Amino acid sequence: MGGLVPAAVVVWVLGMAIGMGWGGPVVGAVGRFLDLYCGVFALVALSLAVMVGLLATDRVILTARHRVRAQVVHRALAFVAVAMLVAHLATQMLRHRVGVVGAFLMPSSLTFALGTVAFYLLLFAVASGVLRGRFALTGRPWVWRVLHLTAYVAWPMGIWHGLTAGREAAVWVKLAYAGCFVAVALALIVRPFLRGRTS
Repeated sequence: MGGLVPAAVVVWVLGMAIGMGWGGPVVGAVGRFLDLYCGVFALVALSLAVMVGLLATDRVILTARHRVRAQVVHRALAFVAVAMLVAHLATQMLRHRVGVVGAFLMPSSLTFALGTVAFYLLLFAVASGVLRGRFALTGRPWVWRVLHLTAYVAWPMGIWHGLTAGREAAVWVKLAYAGCFVAVALALIVRPFLRGRTS
């Protein structure tokens, strides 16, 4: 968790710099792009993290070494999702679409509230992943599982928020969200069949 907070601060500052257009027209164009699509990138990264996390429990196809590699990819994708969410929040606040209170404490509508709650739940899931070893040492691994499963609640909230907040989502964005939904649903359906072997 120690490296996650400084990295989030760096992403926040970069998001502010880009959102303010510091650095000329190229940086301004990047800022406009991120302003529009950081939320989409966050949801896609979260969807991929959920899918890879589900498949990393496979004991039928993957060897132990491959499961470890899948867990590394899962963690990296979760970090990308959080980084994109931090940049998304930074750009939205800098463009005065939402204030600090509205973003973190009292959202102005249900759709923004879903985004805020999803953000906090994702932070719980990522923090529990970082602290997984400590939970294992306490002899209560179920506590880790309960905290980590908050990602399953955050994910559909993020989809709803992405489709209903702000401007009308482009067709390709809706297709991307639908693809994420289908892929995660398939991963959930397949998961019980991938836990057969105890290697």
